[in-house]
Amino acid sequence: MTVEELVAAVVALAIVSAKRLGAGLADRAMEGVEQSVADRLGRLYRWIAGRLPGEEGAAVVEEAGRSPAAQALLRRRLVLALGEDPSGVEELRVLLSPHAPVLAHGDFLLLEPSGIPRQLPLAVADFTGRDQELARLVEAAERPGVGRVCLVHGPGGIGKTAIVVQAAHRLMSSFPDGQLFVDLNGAEERPAAVGEVLGDFLVALGVARGRIPDDEAGRTRQFRTELADRRVLIVLDNAAGEQQVGALIPGGSSCAVLITSRQGLATLAVDERVALSGLDEGTAWDLLRRIGGGDRVDEDPESGRDVVRLCGGLPLALRIAGARLATFPARTVGSFARDLADDHRRLDVLSLGERSVRAVFRAGYQALTPLQQRAFRLVSALDTPDLPAWALSPLLDVDADAADACLEGLLLAHLVQARRGEAGGQRIVLHDLARGFSKERAAEQPGDESDSAVRRLLGALLSAADAADAQLRPAGARHSGRDGAVRRPPPDDAVAGDVGEAVEWFEAERVVLVAAVAHAHARGWWDLCWEITDAMSIALEHQWRWDISSQVHELALDAADRLGDGRARAALLRNLGEALRDSGSDVVRAAECFSEAIALFHGSGDAHGESDALGNLGILQRQQGELREAARTLTAAETLFRALPLERGLAWALREKAVISRHHADYTQALAQLDEAQALFAANEETRGIGWILRTRADTEKESTVGGCPLPRRWYAGPWPGHHATSRPAQDPRWAAARTHYEHAAQLLHAVRDHRGLTWATLGLADMALHEGDHTAAELISRALQETDAYGDHRGRSRALTVQALLHAEANRLSDAITLAEQALVGPRDHAGAAQAGFRLARLYGAAGRNHDVLHTLQQSRTHHHAAGMPFPDLADTELSRTLTRPAPRARRFRRHQ
Repeated sequence: MTVEELVAAVVALAIVSAKRLGAGLADRAMEGVEQSVADRLGRLYRWIAGRLPGEEGAAVVEEAGRSPAAQALLRRRLVLALGEDPSGVEELRVLLSPHAPVLAHGDFLLLEPSGIPRQLPLAVADFTGRDQELARLVEAAERPGVGRVCLVHGPGGIGKTAIVVQAAHRLMSSFPDGQLFVDLNGAEERPAAVGEVLGDFLVALGVARGRIPDDEAGRTRQFRTELADRRVLIVLDNAAGEQQVGALIPGGSSCAVLITSRQGLATLAVDERVALSGLDEGTAWDLLRRIGGGDRVDEDPESGRDVVRLCGGLPLALRIAGARLATFPARTVGSFARDLADDHRRLDVLSLGERSVRAVFRAGYQALTPLQQRAFRLVSALDTPDLPAWALSPLLDVDADAADACLEGLLLAHLVQARRGEAGGQRIVLHDLARGFSKERAAEQPGDESDSAVRRLLGALLSAADAADAQLRPAGARHSGRDGAVRRPPPDDAVAGDVGEAVEWFEAERVVLVAAVAHAHARGWWDLCWEITDAMSIALEHQWRWDISSQVHELALDAADRLGDGRARAALLRNLGEALRDSGSDVVRAAECFSEAIALFHGSGDAHGESDALGNLGILQRQQGELREAARTLTAAETLFRALPLERGLAWALREKAVISRHHADYTQALAQLDEAQALFAANEETRGIGWILRTRADTEKESTVGGCPLPRRWYAGPWPGHHATSRPAQDPRWAAARTHYEHAAQLLHAVRDHRGLTWATLGLADMALHEGDHTAAELISRALQETDAYGDHRGRSRALTVQALLHAEANRLSDAITLAEQALVGPRDHAGAAQAGFRLARLYGAAGRNHDVLHTLQQSRTHHHAAGMPFPDLADTELSRTLTRPAPRARRFRRHQ
């Protein structure tokens, strides 16, 4: 029958019975009395009235019994109503069927239960991913035994209902006695009443409403009785808590229950607990293409990937994004991605019709306590991807126990997430979309709520950074002027007690501290800005984070200048000089920073700062190969360190002087300086310093064995001051000692996460392997290059390239070898490094028969050797070049050192 024919039939019945229809007959039907024609007509009456607005519907039906015009009007109104709601057509067919009795319930007409309910919603046709989670649910629901209760929990919009319905459809054949489904409205202000849900379930199982107990406990008993011998699958969607679902779980072992909830329902006894997280990038991409149109997304894959990234793996966000693309085909994916990239508009863009990411977050937020709501607003106040869990205490200005309880509430509501940090302890993580909602809620509050909270947090971070910095700072004491900012004691477990803990703490909190500096500068909190920067400076050096160090120190210098604090400026210039020097990005400005810092420290009578700045300038001069100037500067620093006294600062100065002695081939003096430095570091229990001393000792022992010659004997058999061509390094006890010291240094430096020191120890071992013909040289160089590239160590990279060049040449790749060796000479000025790299390049040119290049490069190498005061063969360039102009040695069967 067409819609018009159905409407004509129902209107005809309405005309016949209009005088006799009334709410009373319909009410009798709902009470479960015997079916009759009058009951059917009563339900027909209610159905018609329900399809028309308000009291007007009943009036039109009654008038249809008396007026042909009213009959025509009723037909038109019903056809129009059914056109807007096609589901009503099927309801009407049921009403008119002589073989399908119906029950009226509320505003809906349901088939009279047959005792085998089929209530599952339609499974999502474009369901994507979640294969492992689906397999776990299906396996657990089919597992023999008592219970078989499965919980899927996670934040709103994560796809809990979709995966459970998908699993339920796969399980239908295993539960032939029916499937029950209910939305418990757990995220709403008024969750579903358990008693009403039980009543509906009992009706669906074939129980007449007249036989259903009035009280909840009675309904629970009857529900479990009805299911005792049936195999029924029960889906409880969107549960509010343990108490709500407890009465809806059958007592026997024949049924299975699938539950979804934003809460973890920690005290509920479940057989399988599945926590849903965001979709991975590949699955999210597939979902966006399936909904938004594969061809369309593929036309602009870069913008498509931006959409995926900005949706953060949240299925609801991806579905809305895909639906928007499908709904508005004239709009480009690129323009949609640009709108989505706007932090202030993102949640507006992720809304379509009744579907909204914001609404999902709002429902969870409104369910929180006032303290939890405030915590949720404040965790986004600092622009950082995560926070240590202890940060809630200063943010909220409550004790640690109250903060922990508050965090548990946020985690149970899935509005924030937690992960375990690498150094232990929980970290609070906000999904990017949740962060946007948090900022919206924060913007609705008075401005001082956020500012007061963040100032407390920054004060606590500064206190913790002070404690960690005291373990790392080489000069042994923090800058005396770093005491203007208001501090707040952090929890005991957030304070580093030794060097290892200090390294781990700074590694874990680096991003947070950088965000704190930027936030303090933006707010004009000058003391906090520069003091946090100064406290983290040594840690940034250890971590090779020179670009970050330069960035925060520029902000901190501006803060110090606004305060007019000369001592602060001096400390920051010293730190910035280290970052510029070690990164090689601007060694000229690095020297200027050190020089100004020395003058400022001297003018203020700060001998600690002056000696430290002098030592750092000496390191810069030594790294540039200006060894004579470096020796003078380091001697001045040494004098101050001894007068203070400042043992750790003295130890670092002695190490630098030992490097200079080694370059000058004064190995005895170098070892004596290292002995004194190592004793000082050991007395101060400074593991990192001992590691650097051992590495430098190994360099000295290795070079003393070969007289400083930069080439293995198989590459160069000519004269070199202090080295006999016939000697075999591996037979010298100094060579074995060097290996032992490199390996010990690597262990210590790895333990304190000193990437630079560890990499240079690796370079030393690689150089030894090259001399020995050990095949591990290639492995060690590959590892060192990865590290130097990752952290921007230009000097280390140059040294690694020269070793790799020789290995390539031995493998008959001479052209590649020369290219690498040439690259090694490009970078920051370093007479010592260029001296050795130039000599190796000259040898490669000689192997290629490029005699002119040999001579030119030898002259440059000689110049660098003399500028650095390093020994060089006392031969004419032409005579020396003849010793280098030979074929490259062929790759041998490298042996592994035992």
